[in-house]
Amino acid sequence: MYPDSTNNTIYKPVFIFNEQSGDKQKFNLVISDYQNKIVLDLFPSQMKELIKIQSPRIRLTSAEIDDKYNQWVADKDPDLLGSWIYYPWSNRLLHILNETDFVTLRTSRNHYKITPQEQAALSKRKIGIIGLSVGHAVAVSVATERICGTLKLADFDTIELSNLNRIKTGLHNLGINKCIVTAREIAEIDPYLEIQCYPEGITDGNITAFLSEHGKLDILVDECDDLEVKISARQMAKSLQIPVVMETSDRGMLDVERFDRETDRPILHGMLAGIPSEKLKNIAPADRFPLVMRIIDAMNTSTRGRASLLEIGQTISTWPQLASAVTLGGGVVTDVCRRILLDQFTDSGRYYVDLENIIGNKSDVTSEIVYSNPNAPFDLNEAAKIIDTLPEINAHVIPDDDEIAAIVNAGTRAHSNGNDQPWKWVYRNGNLHLFQDAFRSHSFSNVNNIAAHLALGSAFENATLRANQLGYLAHVQLFPAPTFPNLVASIQFEKRSQTENEFAGLADFIASRATNRGPGLPYKLNEPEINALRSAAESISGVQVQFITEKNDLDNLGKIVAACDLVFMLNEEGHRDFFERNTRWPGDENANMKDGIPIQTLISAPVQIAALSIVKEKKIAATLRAMGGGNALTEATRTSVASASCVAVITLPASADQHFQAGMAAQKLWLNVEKLGLAGEPLLSPLFLFERLDSGAGLSEGEKDKLHGLRYEFQNIIYLKNNARAVFLLKIIKPEMSAIQSQRLPLNETLFIVNDAI
Repeated sequence: MYPDSTNNTIYKPVFIFNEQSGDKQKFNLVISDYQNKIVLDLFPSQMKELIKIQSPRIRLTSAEIDDKYNQWVADKDPDLLGSWIYYPWSNRLLHILNETDFVTLRTSRNHYKITPQEQAALSKRKIGIIGLSVGHAVAVSVATERICGTLKLADFDTIELSNLNRIKTGLHNLGINKCIVTAREIAEIDPYLEIQCYPEGITDGNITAFLSEHGKLDILVDECDDLEVKISARQMAKSLQIPVVMETSDRGMLDVERFDRETDRPILHGMLAGIPSEKLKNIAPADRFPLVMRIIDAMNTSTRGRASLLEIGQTISTWPQLASAVTLGGGVVTDVCRRILLDQFTDSGRYYVDLENIIGNKSDVTSEIVYSNPNAPFDLNEAAKIIDTLPEINAHVIPDDDEIAAIVNAGTRAHSNGNDQPWKWVYRNGNLHLFQDAFRSHSFSNVNNIAAHLALGSAFENATLRANQLGYLAHVQLFPAPTFPNLVASIQFEKRSQTENEFAGLADFIASRATNRGPGLPYKLNEPEINALRSAAESISGVQVQFITEKNDLDNLGKIVAACDLVFMLNEEGHRDFFERNTRWPGDENANMKDGIPIQTLISAPVQIAALSIVKEKKIAATLRAMGGGNALTEATRTSVASASCVAVITLPASADQHFQAGMAAQKLWLNVEKLGLAGEPLLSPLFLFERLDSGAGLSEGEKDKLHGLRYEFQNIIYLKNNARAVFLLKIIKPEMSAIQSQRLPLNETLFIVNDAI
């Protein structure tokens, strides 16, 4: 009997007869086995169409064509002519023309974009296709245009319902291997094409056979998702001098690698140059995304494509493809392969058939708002005038310039939002004055000046600790006053006695303090350590400290901080701060500035750096914001907080100078963390955003709704009493490795010693 039509591995039709000659009795005997099948006798209609195309100069009527056919068939038995072909998977028996006539008729409308001579030459060519999603469209287009005589198809995967957004097949094929489905479709278009299927996909054991068995391929079309296969197939294709063509279904990007003409050409246009060969086998999960970024040159992919890349493994499982793009890709690959096979196209390279660019609104040009800082740069003359209007205070003792430089240098080692360093120090008439540089501190984070005052309080604490180490007591007058909004503090110096206090040694850790964003090693703080940290922070009047140590609370806090970080990154103003103002990128014109945070120290994992380089573009950020995506950007933050030893929460009663005091307490706390051999990272995005939420300025309705929910969750974790509010969060870890410190501005841009009249 014949193969069971339910067998999902069958893809070749069964040829029952080939030009039977006069054996009607044998024909009747064999055909009787197919009485229960669907029988379609297409031979007469195909023969009539063949007669029609053989007389192109004469427009024959249907009656004339019928007459010519009847004359031709008069002395013949049509049942014994042509081919009888059975398709087991559809239970159909077809009677069609023989191979020569069938191919002549089926390709007749290719003339003369493809000449008969070219069609004959193409029929001897072999094309292999790896990956049958985009590859399905390529294979069907190649077969329909008949630009080869042999097609090899490889894919281990089966058809799933989600594939039907781009693969043109029916529900009845769900669960069947993709190359089997493709081969069947081609067989139903042209049963004379030679199809070979590799339903196990490409493996180390069969790649040689796929590329070279019974004569090597003339072209390899790569449409697979597997990076190792993509790389190894190219390496072998190069060794066999087989050209490779790949289409990605995004912006119509097409790669052509003519290894048949350029034997020394690096694979993938050299985009993997410098990566050790062992790194391209058994690729680690963390290395896959950066490799994909390099291969596809992610910054040149479409806006939606880049946004989608970041959602893989988050809200989607794989790279998205649309039917329109896949269909276009099938046509482009077929066209290029035909011209390669006919020696009409000889180049290698990367090409784009970007429909959005080719066919787009002429008026679709949006003028970007250029950011303008509303604050003027720091004016030393104005600062000196402010100092001179203060009540005259005679200095107890006047440190020399080198000592003042040492004190201020310690102050500059404080943390600040995005390392913006919003401080200016003016030493005049024996007194040291701390100013806020409003130009440097203007940011989305600095709502109500809380970010600047945290930094200034930290800088002030560092300076007084260093002054104490040098043998001075600091007598302080705190501002700001309404008439001097940017004057923060004035310091007089007095020689102190030799009496030590419990915090005298903290100045030794100013130079080594750094933000450590890593997850840290497993470590539980003991009671003496907790008490030491509490004592340091609570030495500032009004300050209280909580230590979040419960695993569930840390998990939830990690989610809140990560969600707030994401709001910052994707918010239009926050995006400018993070990607332009705060972050220093390699090769960027601001890369060597002594402020901001180098991307390598901000995030160490290559996959995250790659992701952030995508979101650096405002359109991508806007797309992610609109679709509610981007969680992958802050996944490392979530996990690092969740795995921390604890998070210290500084609280203060509501008052005008609370964030300056919080900065002082935070710096003392952090220096004690360093003293204990631990490390810290400030977690401030929730506090900045919750402060902004009260006014709603610069936030969309969606962001407000999200932040209201996050603030509610935050308050369930942080216990507040007596009208206190959280003003600083510090993640504390046992560091796995030392953090790299951010650079600081030169001291001559921060400290101004003014002894003369202005």
